Amino acid sequence: MKKISYILIVCILLSAILVGCKNNNSNEEEIDKIYKTIEDYFNSYYTIDDYKILDDSNKTYKKETDLIESVKQYTTEEFFNRLKEKRGSGATVDIATSAKRNIKVGNIEYKIEKPKNIEELEDKITLHYTADFKFYNDDKEDILEKEGQIRLKKVSGEWKIDYEPGYIPHYMFEKIK
Repeated sequence: MKKISYILIVCILLSAILVGCKNNNSNEEEIDKIYKTIEDYFNSYYTIDDYKILDDSNKTYKKETDLIESVKQYTTEEFFNRLKEKRGSGATVDIATSAKRNIKVGNIEYKIEKPKNIEELEDKITLHYTADFKFYNDDKEDILEKEGQIRLKKVSGEWKIDYEPGYIPHYMFEKIK
């Protein structure tokens, strides 16, 4: 009888350990998906590869439109519509044009704000981020840090950005002149 009890207790403990590990891996996979979505969004929305084409006003307008369209797959429908309404990409294009520099984002770091306990992650998450914005051309390169908050929401099983200011702050423009 002792042998059966011992085997039963060992099985229960092993099951509990396996379930705990599975939940931890599941949260790590979700966090990886969240980070990937944010990085893809930043790289799509804030990247200017050839500022020289922006001298043409038709190409400038097209670039603004293309930047917004490029993030549609990473955003909720509501947030995407807000970006379109406020022409958020205009600031990115204006800075590239005025400073005569390309823009690239790198070194994105995150700190989860809500939920405080990652085990409570359900369908919404808010993060504080810092990202390095590289402003460059053939002659100059400046790397400036941008801080902000970004919120994601799970929509049909996928993480989508539901809030991020969606612009390069004016203080960054002043520093790269």
